[in-house]
Amino acid sequence: MLDRYLREINQSVKYAHVTKAVHNVDFHLHAGCEIYFLIQGDVRYFVEKTVYPLQYGDLMITNEHEIHKPTFDSNELYERVTIEFDPMMAKAFATPDYDPLACFYNRPHGKRNKLSLTPKETSQLLELFKKYESIERHDADGAAVLKLACMMEVLVAINRIYHRRAHANNELDLHYKLTPILDYIELHLHEPLTLELLQNRFFINKYYLLRLFKQYTGSTVHEYIVSKRIAKAKKYLSEGMSVLEACMGCGFNDYSSFLRMFKQKVGTVPKEYQQRARLGQPSSRDS
Repeated sequence: MLDRYLREINQSVKYAHVTKAVHNVDFHLHAGCEIYFLIQGDVRYFVEKTVYPLQYGDLMITNEHEIHKPTFDSNELYERVTIEFDPMMAKAFATPDYDPLACFYNRPHGKRNKLSLTPKETSQLLELFKKYESIERHDADGAAVLKLACMMEVLVAINRIYHRRAHANNELDLHYKLTPILDYIELHLHEPLTLELLQNRFFINKYYLLRLFKQYTGSTVHEYIVSKRIAKAKKYLSEGMSVLEACMGCGFNDYSSFLRMFKQKVGTVPKEYQQRARLGQPSSRDS
């Protein structure tokens, strides 16, 4: 019974340490929380409506409702560690006095995602990452227990760092023309949102808006709107709304398009996502 429990827990953690050439990444969500640690690369990280410049030793934390993407300012080689994990795994270790998920949820949505680490903190996390990788490579007896223990060490360390940096300002200012447009999109996802509408409402040429959006986020207005709508649909479904209600409530007027886009972004169909959310089970990995 314990072996099965440990296997399920460890399957809900996806660890990746990669070095590769830069490539375009669209806005996306994950089934649970993500830890992103930059080792090398010329990266800006966009979360919701906030842009964070990153350098070696910077850490990003996001939950399943925050759309995000890295964007690259040069072709410099890119190396990072990511850990995606189902929050239910960590909730099992919460106590009345301590919540290992506090830094992922007890903060404003799309804010305070970046932690700039000291050399000592950077060294501590790198050692934990190396430890996790070593356990995965050798997979000896007791590996599942050791991986789980190491993962909890990582979460405790990040929470401590977060509470020491809770009010640090690590953000870049968006272009003054983009901020009200993103605010408007946020409030009107359930309505038709076109470039023409944004152009007329904010007195901005749509082609200039496209260039501006690409410059600051590395993506398109359309991709941002779709990702925001899927994030809202996930929230509606987890709150018990029907699939059709969620579809209409987040601005998808075509049901078949909604089902296709949800499966593409989330990795599972809306009904299955809703059932797993109600049971607190891990979902498929988002794109």
